[in-house]
Amino acid sequence: MSRKLRLTESELYNVIKKIIKETEDEYYRISPEDYLDVMRYASYNGNVFRKMKQYGGKPLYITGDLDLGGKDVKDIGPIAYIDGSLDIRNTKVGDLGGLQVKKYISDGGSPRERIREKQELNAKLGEQESLRDSDEWALEQGDETGEKAHALFDNLVNNGEIEPLSEEDIEKLTILRRKLQDLEQEYEGLDDNDERAYELQETIDETQTEIEELEENNADVYMIYASRYTHYGLQQFEVLISGFKDREYTVGTEEEMDAAALQYAVSYIDDVGADGFSESFIEDYLDVDAIVGMAEEDYDYEVRENPDSYFNDDDYELTSEQEQRIEQLESQIEDLEQEQNELDTDREDYDELYEDFQNHIDALQEELDNIEVDTEPTEDMIENKVYELVRDVKRDPLDYLRNYGLDFKEYIDEDALAQGLVDSDGWGIMNSYDGQYDTEEVNGITYYIMRVN
Repeated sequence: MSRKLRLTESELYNVIKKIIKETEDEYYRISPEDYLDVMRYASYNGNVFRKMKQYGGKPLYITGDLDLGGKDVKDIGPIAYIDGSLDIRNTKVGDLGGLQVKKYISDGGSPRERIREKQELNAKLGEQESLRDSDEWALEQGDETGEKAHALFDNLVNNGEIEPLSEEDIEKLTILRRKLQDLEQEYEGLDDNDERAYELQETIDETQTEIEELEENNADVYMIYASRYTHYGLQQFEVLISGFKDREYTVGTEEEMDAAALQYAVSYIDDVGADGFSESFIEDYLDVDAIVGMAEEDYDYEVRENPDSYFNDDDYELTSEQEQRIEQLESQIEDLEQEQNELDTDREDYDELYEDFQNHIDALQEELDNIEVDTEPTEDMIENKVYELVRDVKRDPLDYLRNYGLDFKEYIDEDALAQGLVDSDGWGIMNSYDGQYDTEEVNGITYYIMRVN
């Protein structure tokens, strides 16, 4: 029985540390600055790193972003990993081998860009060929993406940008392909010394040229490629035909166009804010609820803290309790005065009784005279005054903002403004190419087509 190896925690740590070190030692680590110094010395020939002994023949590990853009470099040397991004724009670099880059590669204007684009195009053509083989986008299939692709294809044909082969040319192409196949079979069957080989090769070349010329214009709906990207939610397409490089199109229904335009407007407002609009336009999209809410809080505070600024003497009234007491006092005084007047003057205690009545009447009259309007506003008075002031704000919120020196751009209803922008400028706002769109009907549905790049 084999013996199990047991390691202590310390021993395990040392083993792991050794493995990591050995792995790191597989590369020669060099900073981007040191790498560029060597490249300048070697006239930007990366092969110098393979010849210099100090690098030990190890692949290079660049420890940061490497910028070779615009430099006369074709061979970047034995770089295995870049711990950052790589810029090879406008260089002669075509092949990066198995180089791994942590972030991204910028290769515009380099052979590598052309190679990459050709590979990407071939991959897309391969995807479309699979769709073509199964006729995935046949109109009877009812495929939504297929219908949109048909709408774009029909639009390009109707505008004269694509000229598909006529039935006669399609038949001719079929015949030429069969002819080429027969010629190639005949050529393969010739002996090496057969005098007809040269003549047959010329015929093959001429036939191949005719086929290529026809195939260049042999466009169908499957040359429309559904991109993985969208344009504010709209389905985006490319055209895999020579002359359409970098063009991008969108196709959508009316509902999708509405939603996309609104999405664009919201995004535009997020980017530029209210400063991207004229005052006359933006004034119609104030957030009235927010302004009224703010005004209501401000006025409630102001009226309570400075009532003299909002009320005069005529605004104050007796309370219902005071009015009720006045009625009671006046009634009591009236009753006492009547009793006083009805006293028998012949009574011995007349004067005493009269004086008692009078004292009582005077006391009630004094209380009556001391009842005055309270100059502290009641809760009802405050609420009514605030309501009155806020009502004016609702009628003219912009005037309220200006009176208080507030920037009205801070109080915009962005949702309403976004919809207003769409209503004002239409769907063209999301088309930075020419602001236009076309329509095509497919299977009874109207699709809207825009070129956006």
